[in-house]
Amino acid sequence: MQRHIFRRAFAITLLCAAGWALAADFTTFKFKDGTSITGEAMSPNEKSVVIKNSEGKILPRIAWTNFTQEALKDFAKNPKMRPFVELHIEDAAPANAGAGGEVNIPEVVVPKREWKQPKAVPNKPALPEKPGMIAGMFSTGVGWFCLVVVYAGIIYAGFEVAAYRRRPKQLVMGLSAIPGLGFFAPIAFLCMPAVRTVEETKPNAVAQAAALAAEAAKKEAEKPAAPAPGKKKPGLALGKKAEDGGHAHAAPAGPKPVATAKPATAAAAAPVAVASPVKAPAPPANAVLEPVVYRRGETNINKRFIETKFAGFFKAVLGPAEKDMWLVWVTATGGEFWSKRIVSITQTEVVVNCPQEGGGTLDETLPIASVQEIHLRPQEG
Repeated sequence: MQRHIFRRAFAITLLCAAGWALAADFTTFKFKDGTSITGEAMSPNEKSVVIKNSEGKILPRIAWTNFTQEALKDFAKNPKMRPFVELHIEDAAPANAGAGGEVNIPEVVVPKREWKQPKAVPNKPALPEKPGMIAGMFSTGVGWFCLVVVYAGIIYAGFEVAAYRRRPKQLVMGLSAIPGLGFFAPIAFLCMPAVRTVEETKPNAVAQAAALAAEAAKKEAEKPAAPAPGKKKPGLALGKKAEDGGHAHAAPAGPKPVATAKPATAAAAAPVAVASPVKAPAPPANAVLEPVVYRRGETNINKRFIETKFAGFFKAVLGPAEKDMWLVWVTATGGEFWSKRIVSITQTEVVVNCPQEGGGTLDETLPIASVQEIHLRPQEG
């Protein structure tokens, strides 16, 4: 019986000791709103901490800003929480502070270095002198290369201007080759008007046709008018009956006219006055196309030029003048296309109908930019 009582007393004593030990690990933390909580702090970070209360329940994270300064100092007593809490404690001393709160800054001693005179280098190469831009172009290989490129470009510009303005190429390119002044030669010739060729000074087929039409209209207007039916023919004796469709008409009543003093003259003039049929002027002969060669550079070969110069070759049925002619198209690749008719044309391409040796025809599409020459040749045989 005594042993049983002793065991019970010993168990109660152990329970009390364990409760006092657990109570010793819990801390009371106060909040700024006046409330408090008793528990154990765990899992700290830079913004918050987790509190486990005395009942063993884990509460949600609580921010450091919600605790009072006294609670933050209690947290700082734990070495693991001090780095996260000391930023929020107003009078907290840094970790490297001394006993009085002073910050101990280690002194860095920098050894002094004596300046020494550098040793002279024997046979030291001298730096090249920096010339100006113009002098540098004549003293370096790159500068000479640039000058040669510019010089060749000016001569080539003279060649293009001479071809465009139809000037002697040797003259324009020779003046462009003069150093310095040659830069202005292409500009001067470009400002001059283009030289017209002999073919351009001749009247074209449209102007000739208009002139022939105007001349025929003028002759038609000068032709005498034929007598109207039912009227008396000139040259007949007055008082006689005139025949009109086989019916006789009586002469109007009245005094007879007196004969003139010169009947012989009237009789002689009678046959001349009889109206005779006048032949209409013969139609103008068909214009004959002459062989001609149009070259790029001398002529601006484009859609408008082809439509103007070769308008008759666009017809489905060629006229007498176009039937006996060939249109030869010479391209930049060296090919020649012999055609009899132009099918269609756009701003960039022309479609020509080329007869084949074995019979039949074939439509060829030619880029206008690649056409270098257009020959108008007569058909042989």
